[in-house]
Amino acid sequence: MLLLLTLLFKELLFHGASTVEKPEAWVSKSHSSEPGHVLLVCHVSGFHPKPVWVMWMQGEQEQQGTQQGDIMPNADGTWYLRVTLDVAAGEVAGLACRVKHSSLGGHDIIIHLDGYSILLILICLTVIVSGVMLVVVGSWSKKQSSNQNICSPYVPSSAFSTEVNTQDPRNSGNHLFLVKKLWLKSRILKKWKTSLRQL
Repeated sequence: MLLLLTLLFKELLFHGASTVEKPEAWVSKSHSSEPGHVLLVCHVSGFHPKPVWVMWMQGEQEQQGTQQGDIMPNADGTWYLRVTLDVAAGEVAGLACRVKHSSLGGHDIIIHLDGYSILLILICLTVIVSGVMLVVVGSWSKKQSSNQNICSPYVPSSAFSTEVNTQDPRNSGNHLFLVKKLWLKSRILKKWKTSLRQL
């Protein structure tokens, strides 16, 4: 009786009737006493008032093997709860711990066993896809500008001259580009001659 009065006094002292504290939740795995099984543990702490709903879920389906421990007091007047699920090791994928509490305003806490929320996964995927798209667009743009330079109407003194006009600002310091350009033009000319012969 004295313990109950002490807890009640502590609750009123630290948390008046109107104080509301949001829960913190985390998940962990440990060994099960049953071979081939894993014990999943959902820890919920720091919440006030005491009533809380915690359940292991597979999508929207409650897992019937969920075992809820006693709601225990923390030193600061908030509460702690431990909820477990003993499951076969092969059935762990897709499981999540769901927490409902009055302080959350209808926005439940959902923690996936792998530790990553769906929002975090979507953000990472968005960043990766954006990065890939930037690389693709950048390389395509570079290729397009390169193709414009190769197909430009400008032709040095003779159609396929191998001499470099160093006085022309478009060619200065760009010898490698000119070699590539001339190689491509000669290749196009050979293909054109071959197609003419076939006619």
